[in-house]
Amino acid sequence: MIRKTLAAVVVAGAAFAVPVAAVAAPAYPADSASIECSATQVETGQAFTCTVSSPDGGTNATLTADASTGTPTVAAADSATKALVGGEAQFTVTAPSEVSDLIISAQIDGDAVAGTLTVEVLAEGELSGTGFDSMPLAIGAAVLLVGGAAVVFVAARRRSAQNA
Repeated sequence: MIRKTLAAVVVAGAAFAVPVAAVAAPAYPADSASIECSATQVETGQAFTCTVSSPDGGTNATLTADASTGTPTVAAADSATKALVGGEAQFTVTAPSEVSDLIISAQIDGDAVAGTLTVEVLAEGELSGTGFDSMPLAIGAAVLLVGGAAVVFVAARRRSAQNA
């Protein structure tokens, strides 16, 4: 009995240790300049951030946002060209007031960063909500878990009472 329990504990420990080790592994560094935005869909007039990274060095980054309709604003308070600090420059982009697709591109010291990003601009209220809305489902799962534990406890008490 103890051997089976010990084996089950070892298998369970291994099942939990493998994913944790994979998550703890260091991330691969970017091997070339890249651009990343905080959103892929925004509502009209909403601001979001884009980060231009250059692990190879460089001094200045330029961000360009083109829209099929309307005029997006890149860092209204700042210029569209910023100095790279720690290999990164962060820009604030404000979506146009009309529905369109934004094409985001960047340059580092005049050289284009490979690839562009597309950010979809949606009308107000059309952005889908995400998250977990089913609190009753979570409560039901908790009740079943507690009920199952109670059944196991009662069965164990009856068995020990019969063996005594």
